[in-house]
Amino acid sequence: MLNTKAQVSKATVRRIPLYYRAVQQLQQQGVSRIRSDRLSELIHIPSATIRRDFSSFGELGKSGYGYSVGTLVDEFGKLLDVHTKEEMLLVGVGGLGAALMENNFRRNPDLNITMAFDADPAKVGTTVAGIPVYDFKTLRQHLTPAIHTAILAVPSTSQTAVVTALEAAGVNAILTFAPQPVVCGPDTTIRYIDLTSELQSLLFVAHQKGAHDRVH
Repeated sequence: MLNTKAQVSKATVRRIPLYYRAVQQLQQQGVSRIRSDRLSELIHIPSATIRRDFSSFGELGKSGYGYSVGTLVDEFGKLLDVHTKEEMLLVGVGGLGAALMENNFRRNPDLNITMAFDADPAKVGTTVAGIPVYDFKTLRQHLTPAIHTAILAVPSTSQTAVVTALEAAGVNAILTFAPQPVVCGPDTTIRYIDLTSELQSLLFVAHQKGAHDRVH
């Protein structure tokens, strides 16, 4: 069983969904066990990092044997609560927000954007992929007790005001694509996705690898 009481680094937490997706695919391919070096080749994460991450949750494998794929699927699935339904709201129905609504987590039907908000009168009152778009000023009016999670696709200049309003309405889990950190309450959890930084990191690694391959 996973030791969920252990202190787990934020970097490890970010990698768990990657591990879960990879072992799910292996299970679908009929693979019953996997070694860290082979998993490393599949997901491009160093095998030492994989072993260190997995050790954060107790004994998941055996030396010389590797890891049971079925066990990893079950245990990481429990850790991620993948079978727990989660309704979410989205703020900001621009290009990115609309794309998120169109996709709406097809890989996991238990994650579901059920309503969206915007301040643009041209968007308010419309629907995107069957999801209604409301005026952000009416947040409290439309928010249901089941929703405690929000996705933000708003400009950085609007982020602080939006987060403050969401907290006041009882939303305490926020994923935002505006990378500028904001001050929030102690009960609120915010995750920032900076697409520019992620792309720059990707290009740096790719260029370093290309330079290494040219040398050898």
